[in-house]
Amino acid sequence: MSGYTSDVSRPVTSALTPWWRWLFLAPGLLAVAYGFYGLLTAGGRVPIGSWLTWFVGSALVHDLVVAPLWIGLGWVATKVLPRPARGPAVVGAAVSGVLVVVALPFVLGYGAQEGNDSFLPRDYGTTLLVVVGVVLAVTAVWCLVATLRSGRTASATAAPRPRTRA
Repeated sequence: MSGYTSDVSRPVTSALTPWWRWLFLAPGLLAVAYGFYGLLTAGGRVPIGSWLTWFVGSALVHDLVVAPLWIGLGWVATKVLPRPARGPAVVGAAVSGVLVVVALPFVLGYGAQEGNDSFLPRDYGTTLLVVVGVVLAVTAVWCLVATLRSGRTASATAAPRPRTRA
C-alpha cells in the first residue's frame, strides 16, 4: 500500500480507523439516500431537468471557478502573508465569499417584479459592500493581532543573547 503524499509513514488505510469516524459518515449517506428517494418519488412536483441542470452546473462552477480561485488565493497567501496571519485571512475570505454567494441573487434583482417595490425593497449591493468591508476590516485587525502576538511570543521564548562588553 502506498502512503500519504504528505506523510509516507501513515498508510492509506489509516483513514478507516478509528471506528467512530464511520458514525459521521453514516448520517450523511442516509441523508443523501433520503434526498435521492424523495427526488425519485416526487413525480411531476420536481422538474428533473431543472434539478439536473442545477446539480451538474453547481459541480462545474465549483470545480472550474471556485476551487481554482480558492487554491490561487491560498498560494498567494503563502507567498505574501506571514504564517500567523494566514488562518485569519482564510477565514475572512471564506466568510466574505459565502456572503457574496448568498447575497448575489438579491444584488442582481432575481425575482423582482415590475410595479412591486416591496419585493426587493433595499439597496442590496451597497449593503453587501458594507458587510464584506466590515468582515475584511475585522480580518485585517485579526491578522495584525495574530502577527504581533506571534512576534512577541517568539521573542519571549528565544534564548537570551550573551552580553558583550564594548
